[in-house]
Amino acid sequence: MAGTKELLCDWIVGFLKSKDVNARQITAIRKNEQGVDIVVEGALKSQHIIVKPVLGELDILESLKDRHAVLVTTNSKENVEFLISNWDALAKYPHLCIYFVNPNSATDKRWVIFPATHNRIAERTALRKGIESMYATVEPWKE
Repeated sequence: MAGTKELLCDWIVGFLKSKDVNARQITAIRKNEQGVDIVVEGALKSQHIIVKPVLGELDILESLKDRHAVLVTTNSKENVEFLISNWDALAKYPHLCIYFVNPNSATDKRWVIFPATHNRIAERTALRKGIESMYATVEPWKE
């Protein structure tokens, strides 16, 4: 899994840099700082990035509750099930963004969800179907 974590760290840094090419808001990128894998400092906000190829214990989120936290994980059925099973706990973090990624996908490379926002605007009865639809836009992660 160490190789997967490194791959996801490199992918998210490259992705955020490419998104910032015109705006030029990123002022610094630091790894392994403040208890997270990556901190992206920006002119308007900082993002605290946690890379977890397999979702599980997420105690670190509590310390990031009032910060912009980004969780990066592989686009796997197990991680989608974790998201659905832990929806209420994840939706309580107002600035949490989760990227489900497969850099090797022939289709889209990622899908993203903001649980707190999604929780406010989506119907609870359609949660599973909506998440599974997003999951299907990116090829499943294969180790």
